[in-house]
Amino acid sequence: MQLIPSSDNIQIAAESIGTGPALIFAHGLTSHRRISRLQLESLASRYRLMLFDQRGHGESSAVTDPALYTAERMADDLRAVLDAADVDRAVIGGESMGAATALTFALKYPDRVQTLLLTAPAFGETVNSEHNRLVEMGENLSHLGMTKFLARSAEVQRSQFNWSADLIELVAGMQRAHDPLSLATALKTVADWLPFPDLSVVAKLTCPVCILAWEQDPLHPIALARRMVDTFPNARLKTMAPLPALFLDLPQVGRLYGEFLEAE
Repeated sequence: MQLIPSSDNIQIAAESIGTGPALIFAHGLTSHRRISRLQLESLASRYRLMLFDQRGHGESSAVTDPALYTAERMADDLRAVLDAADVDRAVIGGESMGAATALTFALKYPDRVQTLLLTAPAFGETVNSEHNRLVEMGENLSHLGMTKFLARSAEVQRSQFNWSADLIELVAGMQRAHDPLSLATALKTVADWLPFPDLSVVAKLTCPVCILAWEQDPLHPIALARRMVDTFPNARLKTMAPLPALFLDLPQVGRLYGEFLEAE
């Protein structure tokens, strides 16, 4: 792991595994680079996987100023990771919040994008329907602290969703990796994101695009994924089983993207 300086005096924790063309991936809200590694590790035999903790997450600098949580700033964090490794062009990817990071980067630096991989886009041209729930999560985390917040979340996951103890612990471990106030700020701020008020701007991206999405998840609406596929000139949608299937088989993300990249 290395710490890479970015804007706003932020240090970005990054690592790389594998050899070959570069593939960089931005994780989602409340996640971190080690989850991305579990998802994508099968691609390390063909790609140099560049994985990093987005600002305010994991081992990157904590962020408690809402003004510093923007898709543009996070896209430039991604650029800083590429620049530190002297990588001019790469496969660019991201999940949920990270999909917005990746797409913002692609729109800002299209010549640096070989292929675009987007898992479960959550933020587009309309406010996410789960906005209030994300804000409430952030408020609860601020007031309760991480331990009590995770205990309350576990009770909901167990009683309402019938999640197994192992699945509950996987998600809790993912969230426990963050500074509590930083994560609370992210939850309350990213909920307001409207990064692409005019989705037609993505039509200028001619690179191949693969979008992974699933049904029955209002935070990651498959309708947004479909609108994106219809707007990109060269995009394909691959569907997955609804949550929590993603957490039960993290490597499926790498398998699906591997099939797409191999067919290019």
